[in-house]
Amino acid sequence: MHALTLLVTALASVIGASPTPRQSSSYVGYLISTFSDATPQVQFHLSKGNSATSFSFLNKGKPVLASTVGTKGVRDIFLATNSARSEYYLLATDLDINVSGFSWDKATRQGSHSLVIWKSTDLVNWSGPSLRTVEDATAGMAWAPSAVWDDATSQYYLFWSSRLYAASDTKHTGTATLDRIRYATTKDFATFSEPKDYWAPTGTGLIDQEFQYLGSKGAYARFAKNESTSQIYQEITSDGLFGTWTRVGLVTSDTPREGPASFADNVTPGLYHLLLDDYTQYVPYQTTDIRTLAWKKSSTSGFPTGLKHGSVTPVTQKEYDALAAAYPA
Repeated sequence: MHALTLLVTALASVIGASPTPRQSSSYVGYLISTFSDATPQVQFHLSKGNSATSFSFLNKGKPVLASTVGTKGVRDIFLATNSARSEYYLLATDLDINVSGFSWDKATRQGSHSLVIWKSTDLVNWSGPSLRTVEDATAGMAWAPSAVWDDATSQYYLFWSSRLYAASDTKHTGTATLDRIRYATTKDFATFSEPKDYWAPTGTGLIDQEFQYLGSKGAYARFAKNESTSQIYQEITSDGLFGTWTRVGLVTSDTPREGPASFADNVTPGLYHLLLDDYTQYVPYQTTDIRTLAWKKSSTSGFPTGLKHGSVTPVTQKEYDALAAAYPA
């Protein structure tokens, strides 16, 4: 992937990365980017004002984007942007579970090695979908993308879930490694560095990673699904994405849960929200002490039903108004 010196430089920059804090008075609401099992296309839900738990289904309840590439179905939607908010990318798993003959076993052995990607400069006008290969031939699939922008190197760190097979097992009929988190770097989501392990667990597989910036240099929480128990782990660090992580524990005893989507409250400092997919829809949680296991279920009054593994993005007034005008509820 990287030459050793480049790798050290890149990792050091991420350790000191300082993305724009999410708890900011400049944000007036939230955008959920998601999909549904029945309709594997991109949906937008916009908050009612600055409420973190009350949303309207934009575009009169219809998807805003559909894939015409790969499997022609998308899941696990993630909206990425840089600190200047001058570009936006919608990233999605290339997977349609509704096709004839579908099986999860086949999807993890001969699944897509590509992500479906759209680009925009305003959240309203989007490019056509691109199918971009991120994994190598030993991987069984590329699922659940997420990305973190790094100001120091002007690039994104792209993460996804996969399992790997022996290079000699070209048809992937044998036993794979445990599910793990992989990563690559990119400046444009068109070309990527070679894939590399980011989080290779022992004992149980991990998928569906999500990061939460905690407002100070190098401070993050991360969440991932324990594939054995279908629960969500939380870890924290104070020295960057590639620093030392400390396991806090399980977010909740509730199971099954997957697809964590984390975001800071726009109004109340120190309040964080976490959406967990119960295999049918998102359930919202919140905490005022994210460094400990203090999550509790949020109010679901006004929270939409049927939302699946996606992401939540704070939006400015300009972005909020543009979305509401272009895709009225």
